[in-house]
Amino acid sequence: MEEFISVSQVRRSFSGATSHYDTHAELQREIGRRLLGHLNFTKIEPKAILDIGCGTGFFTRLLAEKYKKSNIYAVDLSEPMVKHTKAHHERRWPWQGKHHHAACDAIALPFQDASFDLVTSNLAMQWVPDVERMMKEMRRVLKPGGLILFSTFGRRTLIELKQTLASINAERTNSVLSFPDVMSLGNSLSTVAVEMPVTDADLFTLTYPDTMSLVRELKGIGASASAIQGRSGGLYGRALLRNLDTHYKANYMDDDQRIYATFEALYAQAWYKPASFADRENVIPIQLI
Repeated sequence: MEEFISVSQVRRSFSGATSHYDTHAELQREIGRRLLGHLNFTKIEPKAILDIGCGTGFFTRLLAEKYKKSNIYAVDLSEPMVKHTKAHHERRWPWQGKHHHAACDAIALPFQDASFDLVTSNLAMQWVPDVERMMKEMRRVLKPGGLILFSTFGRRTLIELKQTLASINAERTNSVLSFPDVMSLGNSLSTVAVEMPVTDADLFTLTYPDTMSLVRELKGIGASASAIQGRSGGLYGRALLRNLDTHYKANYMDDDQRIYATFEALYAQAWYKPASFADRENVIPIQLI
């Protein structure tokens, strides 16, 4: 992929989607539930949990329900998302863990080394321009013996949209962001100082009455500016939308006369390799919200 959207574009896109994100985010919630299910097969009782890219807080709330005694830190690039998460947390009793919230970048986490027993992220990594740097940050703040667990979109995500845009104009071949395949994700994870990396995938096919409904859903979850890179004329020009709808329906319509779109979810987990731990100070001041 020759270019990537900027951090400021991602921040604006998701901040603008805060109020209506949950209306369009059922797929994100289902992937979050499946990601949480991976923890049913691990023996871990984390005292401190970091959830990166918390969005409106659905996955953070799943973690809080599963680990009632854990202190949970929810962070996101978008401050409105973080504030929404904070406002929708249920009250925790004094004998339970506390909630903490902060707006920050996933590649520059404002925490000390070895601060968390569990570091998670549900469908945030695909919007980060430097995935390996994010993984290194996740490992940096993880305690020896701790677990990294995350999900991201895979390379088959929105393949129909990508191929349709390419058929309209060859210059738009790279308009939809490229996502990793499960093997390359595992390879990237193995370059970080972790052990026992495990990856797997799920494939989802969603249907829509027309292409505009798909575009509207992407916009509703803040992903339109992120998944679809800007080009001259933009994605939402009327002529392009009509052309896109015609070509999409000609190739990707089911028996019920609905178009379909593929979303691939990749899941990964890995344990910190204690032998590689270096005791060093790396503290960035944090501003809690």
